[in-house]
Amino acid sequence: MSDCKSSGWLVVPGAVAVIALTAVFRPDYSGIAGLFLAFGVVIIGSYAVAHHTAVHRLAWLVLLVSTAVNLVLSTDEARAKLPMPLWPAASLIIYAAFLVAIIVLLNVRQVRPSEHNFMDTGIVAAGLLIIGWTFVLRRLGDPAAQTDHMGIDGGFLLLDLVMVALLVRIAFTTSSRNLARALLAAAGVALLVGHITTVIRGGPDALTAFSPGDPAQIAGQLSAVCVAAASLCEGRRRSDAAAVHSTAATFPIWRLAVFVAVALIAPFVPVVGLLSSEDLVTAKAAPALIGSAALTCLVMVLLVMRLANFAHLAVRRADALNSQSAVMLTQAAALQEALDEQHALQDVLAHRALHDPLTGLANRSLLSERLTRVTRRETGSVAGLLLIDLDGFKEVNDTLGHPVGDDLLTRVAHRLIRAGGHDDVVARLGGDEFAVLITDGSAHDSRMTAQRVIEIISGTYDLGDRRLTITASAGLLILGSGRIDAAAALRDVDLALYAAKRAGRNQVVEFRPAMRESRVRHAEIAADVRSALERNELSVHYQPIVDLATGHTVALEALMRWHMRDDKRVTPTEFIAVAEDVGLIGDVGSEVLRTAVRQASLWHAPYQLTVAVNISGRQLATPNFAGEVLDALDASPLAPTALILEITESVLVDATNPAGTPVMSSLQILREQGIRIAVDDFGTGYSSLAYLRRLPIDILKIDQLFTSILDSPSEHGIRFVGAIVELGASLGMTVIAEGVETPRQVDLLQKMGCPLGQGFYFAHPCSSSEVTSLFGKSLLGDTQHAVTQDISHPKS
Repeated sequence: MSDCKSSGWLVVPGAVAVIALTAVFRPDYSGIAGLFLAFGVVIIGSYAVAHHTAVHRLAWLVLLVSTAVNLVLSTDEARAKLPMPLWPAASLIIYAAFLVAIIVLLNVRQVRPSEHNFMDTGIVAAGLLIIGWTFVLRRLGDPAAQTDHMGIDGGFLLLDLVMVALLVRIAFTTSSRNLARALLAAAGVALLVGHITTVIRGGPDALTAFSPGDPAQIAGQLSAVCVAAASLCEGRRRSDAAAVHSTAATFPIWRLAVFVAVALIAPFVPVVGLLSSEDLVTAKAAPALIGSAALTCLVMVLLVMRLANFAHLAVRRADALNSQSAVMLTQAAALQEALDEQHALQDVLAHRALHDPLTGLANRSLLSERLTRVTRRETGSVAGLLLIDLDGFKEVNDTLGHPVGDDLLTRVAHRLIRAGGHDDVVARLGGDEFAVLITDGSAHDSRMTAQRVIEIISGTYDLGDRRLTITASAGLLILGSGRIDAAAALRDVDLALYAAKRAGRNQVVEFRPAMRESRVRHAEIAADVRSALERNELSVHYQPIVDLATGHTVALEALMRWHMRDDKRVTPTEFIAVAEDVGLIGDVGSEVLRTAVRQASLWHAPYQLTVAVNISGRQLATPNFAGEVLDALDASPLAPTALILEITESVLVDATNPAGTPVMSSLQILREQGIRIAVDDFGTGYSSLAYLRRLPIDILKIDQLFTSILDSPSEHGIRFVGAIVELGASLGMTVIAEGVETPRQVDLLQKMGCPLGQGFYFAHPCSSSEVTSLFGKSLLGDTQHAVTQDISHPKS
């Protein structure tokens, strides 16, 4: 409510009570009370002024002095010692000084002048002027009522009117809640009410007369109490400039009530005044009626102008509201547009979260969701899950670039959409891996759909100025009545896809439970092969390569064997494939190479034996492969000419691609050192004369698939094997027949001129300690022919 925090102003209620009791019970003591108040005002005011800012100090001094002097003048002693008209003139001057100080301290000048302020103040002032005219001013013009101090009476009335205008202006134009300002206004109101009451009771000259305990004296004392209290509160403030707030632009309900009261009371005041003066039917009533009528008209004109101004203000506010409404409508439209964009963006983000950005197909998350729904359907429904992988897609990216690969994936996606059913879910899981969830139909329908999908996406694709032929492999899982979760379904169908890849690609393989068992076995072997390398459980066995003419061992092929500590054996086919899959084939191959070179160095000098080591594609692609081989030779006395590296036909053919240039460089470095290269399993891959001419090959090893044909009665198969032998000889290559197991095979190979053979007919793979027993003796048995060939040294 206020910045006044002193407890001194709490004496105000006590002082008011003393004044009231004195006025009622002992009015003759009012003068003494006034003197005490005068001294109190001076003392309190002096204390408070010492704490005021310099801007208001003079005004407070004027206010305090004028208040104290007014109290002194209202005593009997002052009235008796000051003759007429000096006493009323002094009171008038003190009242004027009081009024000026009040105007300064209430910061009237800080209120911004406006049409509203002047009209509101004028309406109330004119209404009160009607009362003054009726009861006071009119009498001042009456010759019978004129006195020597009539001018002083008029001066008091004029200052009262100024006080009225001041108080009305402050009430209408500020919204301050400062207690000091309220007390100053109360001081002015007290004086004003005292003057009006005195005039109404005693007539126009009552203010210049004196009577102890009259309303004017009591009002002066109450005003002094308010001034003293205000000085205490004001002394605690630094500045009240911020306390003034213009309210000209507002129209509170209480102000409207004041205007209505003025409009209703103004016409009746002159009548009441005339009735009370008994001048209603005489000529003396004319001035009163004319003056009152003029003032009443002024009030009405001001009210109409104010109402017109208020209407104009209402129109402006309505226009402002309309403008704000238009702005709000625009903002609402913009907000709605932003919300629509946000919803659209959310839809896009939701679509992207469940769809592949390249092809627009469903992604793994959406496929898993739909797959979960399918697996939870009622018993009896059948669905199928097809997992597809493009054969050779990596080569497309490596040779033609990723943009071409992305174009191919998009076109494959379009073919998949056409191949699938209306309710089927087509998804891209990543890379070149796609899936089709066949939601309805029988198991037979799922198999037919799977085959149709593979046929549709396999074929020729025109990609700009390129034409590519693509095949695909797929795994199929039939989802029947057995409950299975989405993750397990994807795992099982992936096993079927893996089987399709291993089976030669470009086909559909349906999942069988045995595949899951095989995968478990695969995982177990993968975990064990790591520890086998650490525990040295892997060993190298050797199988002799025999001269078919003499039966003597001329070379050994190093083969890895795994004997677990619990005497369990893992076949080479199993753990070599697992080592390829888990990326350990390089470590396994390096172990075989170092061991074979080290052990062969013991046999090469006395028996002129060479050793052949199988090299995997991943091992060959190692950047430092040539250096690894040469380091193994440097660590042993084995000559480079006694080492043969066996590489499968498909790996060698891949090395002729641009990406295989480092591989070709490694092979060339090794050949320059005297190391020979053998193409393993010849006939199962490309078998192209062009490749044979371009590849760095010294030895051809005929795959056992063709060797086994020699036991059949088919002359065509025998001539085919003979053609391979003649091809190798014509190209200057040494030919070795693998998988020799029967005397008939040996006999036919000798007749064809095949120089060397390898297989169970001669010896099974055996350990390094056992293989030495085979050196220096014939392994042909009774079969002897005159064909000889030595591969202990390279041909000149």
